[in-house]
Amino acid sequence: MATRKVEAKWMENQQRWQVKVQDDGERKAFYSPIPGRKGKIEAERKADKWLESHHAKDVRFERLWDEFLEQLERSSKAGKKSENYIKHEQMGRLWILPVVGTMRVSKITQNHWRECVMRAYDAGKSKKTCQNIRASETAIYAYAIDKRLEMERPNVKIPKDAPVQPKTILQPDEIKLLFREDSIINHGKVKQCFYIYAWRFIVATGLRRGELCGIKTSHIVGNVVHIQQAINRLGFTTPGKNSNANRAFVLSEHAKAILEDQRAMLMSKGIISPWVFPAPDGGPADPNTLYRTWKTYRQQHSIQSNLHELRHTLISIAKADVPEELLKRVVGHSKSMDTFGVYGHDVQGELDRAATILDTVFDRIFE
Repeated sequence: MATRKVEAKWMENQQRWQVKVQDDGERKAFYSPIPGRKGKIEAERKADKWLESHHAKDVRFERLWDEFLEQLERSSKAGKKSENYIKHEQMGRLWILPVVGTMRVSKITQNHWRECVMRAYDAGKSKKTCQNIRASETAIYAYAIDKRLEMERPNVKIPKDAPVQPKTILQPDEIKLLFREDSIINHGKVKQCFYIYAWRFIVATGLRRGELCGIKTSHIVGNVVHIQQAINRLGFTTPGKNSNANRAFVLSEHAKAILEDQRAMLMSKGIISPWVFPAPDGGPADPNTLYRTWKTYRQQHSIQSNLHELRHTLISIAKADVPEELLKRVVGHSKSMDTFGVYGHDVQGELDRAATILDTVFDRIFE
């Protein structure tokens, strides 16, 4: 909020106190005809009240945006920038602030909100980017309403022909290659890739990379894996991407074999860790390192899919065999059950069925 930096002055020719203040380029003068200190205080109180109400009722968007980001940063873990913060900051800086940054929030209309999205669309950005801009508009609107500011609610439709980034999944021959070839060339030397079983486990289970990095040995009870946290690309442990992320699934025989191979590799390297897929030092794996190493592996082995598309691979190859709702339950696309409560026999039975079907799917590929 703008603060008053000047004191009221007695205007002898007008026989009154006067103080001039400014906020966001708007100037205003306040007066009091009462002589003495009482009149001076009254004029200054009027000015202070205007500054406070002026800020509260209508501010420039760029100021509100800065406050919004500060609030996001304060509310994130240890006061550090979260992925949510980074996403909103980027959408605001690149697409929203250039359009409405200098405007007062009460003057922003649907046309302005739409222009922010259309700038990205006209620049050839993907449908996902347009959706992220709209999400940031909705978020700042909710913040403004919480601050009791007048702002028109964004209601922007994404153009139907906004480009959708193509998703590339592993083809059967590439899946076979991944499960057969564990080598990587590093500084001219051929060696086993440390994260080979992590990548194979993503293909076999449909996990997100942050979820895989967040699995501890204590999260695996018998043949059931409990997904209850994730490690994001900033290194923070989070509850997961969304409310559907916390879930459990039964290990297929192929997934169990991958875990056995992972344990054997860690043992051979003398690594003792509470993490199922740790970093070489035994600490939690860094999702960024997992990504960079995969990038090297796929380039050396002529594989097109990026790391996240390994997850899509399971969804694509299993959708013809696994019922949709059951597949969503396995990969965390829909609410399914109380992951950490007592399983009902019907739920446990469904998860067992999913594991059996997935084994059948992979058996066909590896024939």
